[in-house]
Amino acid sequence: MSDAAISALNGILSEVIDVVQDVKQAHRKVSDTHALHAEIDQLGEDLGAWARVLIVQDEALGVSPLANMPSVAGRTPPNLWPGTATDDAVCALLDEHLGRLENHVTAALAEQSDAGSRASLGDVLAGVVAHRVALREVGGG
Repeated sequence: MSDAAISALNGILSEVIDVVQDVKQAHRKVSDTHALHAEIDQLGEDLGAWARVLIVQDEALGVSPLANMPSVAGRTPPNLWPGTATDDAVCALLDEHLGRLENHVTAALAEQSDAGSRASLGDVLAGVVAHRVALREVGGG
């Protein structure tokens, strides 16, 4: 497997970790009674599962998954919503971040020759697309 393919796989893992931090902020901004809160909960669970799948894939390839990227503790996320945030604003920002992740996963898939890496990234891509649709449905956009 090429260094570029491994780098692309690890780039996706790093980006998934960044989106986890965004989702944690969103979770605190949305009322528990809103449909969006349940979608954010599910997205958070799925992001964690995707990160674990990518870590397992890295390990299967003999790569230390976090060797070339900061851990969650080593990252300082931006304050996405300094004040109150509407559900629409939360949906729009999460959709934007997931859209960027979708584009990066699509590009990373093109780099992969390993069937396991392709399958892992394909699962992430399908999940990202599904969550973008769900965010539009609960956000009304």
